[in-house]
Amino acid sequence: MLAVLVNVAAVLLGGFVGLMFGKTFKREVFREVLKAIGLAVIVFGLLGIIREMVLIEEGLIKTRHELLLLLSLAAGIFIGETLKLHSRMETFGNFLESKLKAKQLSKGFVTSTMIFISGAMAIVGSIRAGLGDPEVLYLKAVIDGITALLLASALGSGVLLSAASVLIYQGLIACLAHFFGDYISSEFISAFGAVGYALLVAVGIDLLFKNKLKPVNLTPALAVCALYFLVKWIVGMF
Repeated sequence: MLAVLVNVAAVLLGGFVGLMFGKTFKREVFREVLKAIGLAVIVFGLLGIIREMVLIEEGLIKTRHELLLLLSLAAGIFIGETLKLHSRMETFGNFLESKLKAKQLSKGFVTSTMIFISGAMAIVGSIRAGLGDPEVLYLKAVIDGITALLLASALGSGVLLSAASVLIYQGLIACLAHFFGDYISSEFISAFGAVGYALLVAVGIDLLFKNKLKPVNLTPALAVCALYFLVKWIVGMF
């Protein structure tokens, strides 16, 4: 859990530094910074999808998880739209904004949370940390700290709240890995990572083109992917 706490601290530190930067420069500058971050997130997401879905066996290029990715995203967006997750998150964010008198609180929280927890580093790093190897999470902490600085300078204090999401999400995965690590397959990690990277692309598109997608409504795709492997594991027991 120490590695998870270090990651949380990095997000908070980067966020606080970013807030100080945000008061120094004009808002127009940070709008362009946000677009640049969006472009980088799309590239990271696409590279991650390729890494998780494309493999070379016996000199041949093969792909995997295509149907599962399609099923997870389709079912995920259906669930998200039905439950109106984006609207509910916005309503909650607006409520907090009115109480705390902080602009873009909801946008900052949702965007930074999606970026920090969607990638495979969050999944693989937390699993490895739970099994006693914190190296990946320490590297992620450095990356998240820099990202939090940039996001907070453009989106404000909502980025700081995402530290709670990192703590809960990665802490839960680390604890599960500690107790059930023997049952977590590399295939699951790969497929779950592919879905996570697809969500990362959605976040990047939302940042770059503003409100063209609702990434929050896609988050149930992760649960759909996990459910698929749970059912597969249960069926395999009989």
